[in-house]
Amino acid sequence: MIGIGAVASPSQAAIDLTGDSIEGSYDYPTATTTYATAAYSVNPFTVGTGVESVLTVDNFATTNVDFSADQLVLTITAGVGYASAAFNGPEFSVLSGSGFGSVASVVTSGGQSVLASIVGGVLEVNWQGQSFNSGDTVTISFQNGVLGAPELSTWAMMGIGFAGLGFAAFRSRREPAFAD
Repeated sequence: MIGIGAVASPSQAAIDLTGDSIEGSYDYPTATTTYATAAYSVNPFTVGTGVESVLTVDNFATTNVDFSADQLVLTITAGVGYASAAFNGPEFSVLSGSGFGSVASVVTSGGQSVLASIVGGVLEVNWQGQSFNSGDTVTISFQNGVLGAPELSTWAMMGIGFAGLGFAAFRSRREPAFAD
């Protein structure tokens, strides 16, 4: 999935998190404060098929964590509201593997406003102040942050353009600026 304003190239390398080892944490009230009453059922975990781990916050708010090759789907399994603060949400770090690339999109099934960003290689998911019903999902899609090399036709068009500019500059030097 491509985010608004992004340009895809057919030669762009794809993100593939399959087999990556990822560690989760939960931070509140800032992105650098680990929340003591949050835990993952498996942590760290390896990205494969199906749900990799279950996040539990305050012993009742549970969320399934399901990474795929280029997405993270967080499925809320018990309705909950999260307090407003500078930061309130899960964070994920790749311990080994290819990494997240960049966030291409964040889509919520219930219309919530959730922010996701990569900060220092860490995926931060901030859902502070949002309420979720059981079954609501947050889907975060990733893409390679570096576009591939231009296509051969692009190089050809650039070459023709530069040759035309060079010819125009050459002609302007040979003709007098003013006729006598």
